[in-house]
Amino acid sequence: MRGVTMNNVAETRTSAISMPYALSVLLAGNTFALLALDHLGQIPAWIKSAVALFLAF
Repeated sequence: MRGVTMNNVAETRTSAISMPYALSVLLAGNTFALLALDHLGQIPAWIKSAVALFLAF
């Protein structure tokens, strides 16, 4: 394998690990924000109904 070094392999593994971690953090933050908005009553009922219908299919 020409041009492959241990540094390239390490960088590839780090990128592969950090991407799912970053997506998990983003999803957790988004979920927390939505729950906070719902708790404060800032999400209109029609949006909740539309989401419930969308997720039912």
